[in-house]
Amino acid sequence: MTVHNYSNICKECGGYCCKQGGSLATKLEVNRIIEAGYPNKFIEISENCYITDFGEDLVCPYLKESACEIYPVRPILCRKYPIFSTNGEEHYLVHCPLTQYLSEEDITQCIEIALEVPDDLFTCAQRFLAPFDSRIDERMRKFKMERIELE
Repeated sequence: MTVHNYSNICKECGGYCCKQGGSLATKLEVNRIIEAGYPNKFIEISENCYITDFGEDLVCPYLKESACEIYPVRPILCRKYPIFSTNGEEHYLVHCPLTQYLSEEDITQCIEIALEVPDDLFTCAQRFLAPFDSRIDERMRKFKMERIELE
């Protein structure tokens, strides 16, 4: 995505996207986060699928004062936001406060990043997150989501 400082917009929102059950990451991404000096706050779900240990509040443990503590090395699922994907097949533009500041090029880049997410992240996460589905769905409804039809 084009380099901009959107941190104030995200702070005003409270980092709401980080309160949806944490984030998924590959083993490579978790290693990159640890090598960058951040503590490991991930749970291994499968050999190449990790999720942040989000606790009962569903908040990513790397969210500090409404900002991402690991922003420079955040996982691919975080880098593609405000594009939300289901099963890696359907993509939606989440109309959060940040969306209005994104150019068409920024949104296109987020979609391209979304297409890079390994399929196994979605399948292993579905099983793990199933007990939290209704709470996550309720929080996701805060913002309008517009389906994106890929060509």
